[in-house]
Parts: sequence; C-alpha cells; structure tokens
Amino acid sequence: MSSTLQRQTSLLTPEIDEGLYSRQIYVMGKEAMNRLAHAHVLISGMRGLGVEIAKNIILGGARTVIIHDCDKVQYEDPSSQYYFSESDIGQNRAKVAVEKLSELNSYVHVTHSSDIINETFLAANKINVYVLTDAKLDHQILVGNYCHDHGIKLIIANTKGLFGQIFCDFGEKFEVLDTNGENPLTQVVAEISRDDIGVVFMSTDARHGFEDGSYVTFHGVKGMTEVNEQEFKISVPSPFTITIGDTSKFGAYEGGGTVTEIKKPEDIKFKSFANALI
Repeated sequence: MSSTLQRQTSLLTPEIDEGLYSRQIYVMGKEAMNRLAHAHVLISGMRGLGVEIAKNIILGGARTVIIHDCDKVQYEDPSSQYYFSESDIGQNRAKVAVEKLSELNSYVHVTHSSDIINETFLAANKINVYVLTDAKLDHQILVGNYCHDHGIKLIIANTKGLFGQIFCDFGEKFEVLDTNGENPLTQVVAEISRDDIGVVFMSTDARHGFEDGSYVTFHGVKGMTEVNEQEFKISVPSPFTITIGDTSKFGAYEGGGTVTEIKKPEDIKFKSFANALI
C-alpha cells in the first residue's frame, strides 16, 4: 500500500496497527492508544520545543497533526531546531518543518499552516488538542480561555534557557482510566471477619497499599465463597487491614484466597490557564 493510500485510509478508519505500536500499547494500554488515534492535534510554534513535541506526537500515532507558525526562520533557530538549516532562514517555520515531519509516520495526516488561528480554523479542522509553545503570556491567556470554554484540551509549554514550563488544561471533566499506571495490587488473604464491617487481614506484615474508597475483588476464598468474583468498595482503617462491609450473612472464612484491586476511571477537573495564574 502506498504512503498516500495509507494516509487516506487512516483518515477514514483510524484503526491501530498493533504490530507498529505494540510497545506503545503495552505502556499506554489499548484504550489510551485508541484515544490518541482519534486526536486532531494543533501544534503552534515550530522552534526547538515545538518540533520535538510534533515529532513525538506524530510517531505516537495521532489521527491528524497541523504544524503552525506565523513567523520565519531566524538566524538562531537552527541551533535548537534540527530540521532547520541556514538555507531555510527567511522561510516560514511551519512550511519548512512539515517537509520532514510528514515523513515520520505515513498513518498520520500531517499538514501545516501559517494562518492566524481563530474559531473558524479550529472548528473546520476539528481540533480537540491544542499545543501552544513559546508564546507570550497574553496570547497564552487568550488561547487558554477559548480552549477551556470550548472543550479543547490544551497544553502550554515554554523553554527558558535551562528551564522549562508546562501547563495542562483538559477541561471540567477529564476521565483518567488509570490514576497511577501501576499493576493492580494483589495481597494474600489471611482472615476475613464475619460481622457488620467485614475486616480483611493480610498474610504479610508489610503495608498492603490499598487506598480508602478504592474497589477490590476476591479469588479463591474458601468458606466465605460469597466474596469471590464480587466487587467491594473498601475502607482502610489501618495500613494492614481493609474493610468490605457487612459479611455477617456470609459463610465463615476457612482459608485461602487473594484480594485484588479493581482500577476504576476517575474524573479530574482542570482550571483554565488564567485561573491557574491567580
């Protein structure tokens, strides 16, 4: 399949090539990879920071990426932007950068623009992720307010010599599928009380690591088989025990079993850039 046909097909049906992205899927998970494959990303600012972000997003497999910059390549730009050379000085940054960036991943539709970004531009290109780099503060506030009000996920990034700055606003209700990226906790059960609070004791003296308000399930418990394959919201009275609620009507615990954390999506609320400055 030619790269052009691949690109046209990916725009219509952004299916994930699990062979190409296997390591990325292993790290991120298939659901997160699927969200990335449906992202329409605008990256504004094509100096060193902007091109590095663009390279990673394109290699990562976003659906479409628009490279944006209104300014021309300056004499100092090639020192930090590896796609610029002295012969590019005086040309538009986005136009020069897109030539190399578009070659990185044939599954991603990469274009460029030097137009002023406005509401019409964002809507026409279905932008749902806006990355703004090395911009002035007043422009950051303007873009931040618009993106927050219109549900566009925003990342603002700046470099200042040896120092860097990043800000993220993913909206009023951003669903996080995995809050810590760790494998689900599992502990061996030593005892489960048969009473109105259902205290679960672990078979180790080490801290169990479960968090108050999280969810667990049980496997292989003998006697109190009612808990097996069921979901319980827990309380954590101590670092060595958890409670699962009323177990007084269950069978008596006889031994064995494991308790495993169930990871739940969690909604996070973000402030706008302007409000975060207060």
